[in-house]
Amino acid sequence: MESVLAPPETPYHRAFVYSLIAEGDASLECEFPDLPADAGQMEVRRLAQESEFNKDGTVRITQRYALDPIFPGQYVLPPLTVVWRSGGAEGLLATPPVAFHARELTAGEAEAAAVFEGIAPPDAVLPPPRVSTRLWLIMAGALVAAAAAVLAIRRFRRSPDAPEVAAPPWDVALNRLRELERRNLPGTGKIDAYYVDLSAILRYYIEDRFHIHAPEQTTPEFLDTAAQRRIFSEEQQHFLAEFLRQCDRVKFARLQPGMDDMDAHFKQVRHFIKDTMPRETEDAPLEEAA
Repeated sequence: MESVLAPPETPYHRAFVYSLIAEGDASLECEFPDLPADAGQMEVRRLAQESEFNKDGTVRITQRYALDPIFPGQYVLPPLTVVWRSGGAEGLLATPPVAFHARELTAGEAEAAAVFEGIAPPDAVLPPPRVSTRLWLIMAGALVAAAAAVLAIRRFRRSPDAPEVAAPPWDVALNRLRELERRNLPGTGKIDAYYVDLSAILRYYIEDRFHIHAPEQTTPEFLDTAAQRRIFSEEQQHFLAEFLRQCDRVKFARLQPGMDDMDAHFKQVRHFIKDTMPRETEDAPLEEAA
């Protein structure tokens, strides 16, 4: 079992990638653990598992995790246990503890992020207590629900009689907004799920429209990437900064916005999408999201 952390040091507004790698014969299967939600003051995201078959008939299985520190400082991951099975046999593989350092931003990094009026300091939006396991379960459930909704939309639009033609990113995003509005999550008290879905719609739109890899990045990483690209107007930059920080307040600080605020954020996302559509589509008839 091999464990790799990259990079060993980075500014705390960027994520570390922790990889667990197992290699064996072609029948090898591994059950990788979830990292503890309270492993220091950081957000932990489990990424996709990958399997690569080598020319000699062996397989290399890699499980990656994104580690997003909330505060600068020294962090330590505890030892982990991986269950493996191969050819009727099974066993356990242990990993050593891993330490890494999340440093403060340099002047240049802070300047790049300052295009969005600066990244809000974590202590401005995060309470001192660690994120609870229950909150992580709620967030995971919301993400699964969002993925199911997107899959349902895609299935509905697929025609067996004709090849599927990819819709423009703005049409996809507006359709997703209509579906989100139809589900009425705020009305049923599912505020966390509502903001997870709303921010995902916005990020996927920006990724597809402007070719910025946003959905798998943390909010500060996204702001930093967009700032360096300099493709948005000052007003659009201000909106993105405020909206994404608001999502983090709901996600981590358990902020409970009112119905009027949630409706306003929905309309702001819709306006941003329409405002950033290509010029040639502006005169074309566009169905208004209810």
